[in-house]
Amino acid sequence: MILLKIDKKISKKETGEFSMKDFTTYLSTAPVLTLLSVTVVAGLLIEINRFFPDALIAAF
Repeated sequence: MILLKIDKKISKKETGEFSMKDFTTYLSTAPVLTLLSVTVVAGLLIEINRFFPDALIAAF
C-alpha cells in the first residue's frame, strides 16, 4: 500500500503537475528575489531620472 502511494506521487510529479507549495518555494529562491530587487531598483532610478534629469544630487 505504501509503495503504491509513493509510485502515484512520483508519477504525478512526472506529468508536470505542480502544487502551490512548489510555486511558493520557487518564488522564495535567491535568483528570483535578486531579479525582483534589481528590477525595482532599476525602475526607481529610471523614474527619478525622468523627473529630475541630470541631477547630481537628489534634493527632494
